[in-house]
Amino acid sequence: MAIVLNTKFSLGLTIIVYLLLTGCSTHVVVTGEHPPVLVQPLDYNVGLVLNSSFTDYSFTREKDDQKIIITLGDSQTQLFSQIFEGIFTSTQRLQVKPQITTNLMDLVVIPRVEKLQVSMPDETSLNVFEVWIQYKLEIFDTNSALITEWSVSSYGRTQTRFLKSTESALHQATNSALRDAGAQIVIGFNRIPKIRDWVKRKTGSNNAR
Repeated sequence: MAIVLNTKFSLGLTIIVYLLLTGCSTHVVVTGEHPPVLVQPLDYNVGLVLNSSFTDYSFTREKDDQKIIITLGDSQTQLFSQIFEGIFTSTQRLQVKPQITTNLMDLVVIPRVEKLQVSMPDETSLNVFEVWIQYKLEIFDTNSALITEWSVSSYGRTQTRFLKSTESALHQATNSALRDAGAQIVIGFNRIPKIRDWVKRKTGSNNAR
């Protein structure tokens, strides 16, 4: 009888530990539609390199016995594809950087996630969920020469009183940060000084033909 009781106790303890551990884990898979790009597209052919580290990107944070996983590779892949298909008249999605001199591309853009940061309500005095994403875009010309590196820092937040769960709050905050990044890229791409200089040189070269 004593052996049976000990076995039941061990089993019950195992279940309790499992529930405690799973209760401290939050996994968010980011989905959702992104707003359309409403700009006059530039008449250039662009190769957009979205490698596996970008398309499969997942963020993990473990702090104070709390594990947070945010999987946003699919969503940011959809966002960046939509953005560059809207900014330029022709966009080709690639997995690796091509041999640019053998391809009919005016530009090649390679984005990557440099940093993602999360703040929970108990970490701030604002009682909100916050997400920061920092992207870096490497932009090359047709000769494989680096034109510029552009950093884009985006931010999203959600107030706790509007949502029922940590998952939904982080999902909304991350989506907000993605939309912020998208808006900055759409508005700012053609305003990057080195891109403006490149466009002027490209336009002058085309007019000289």
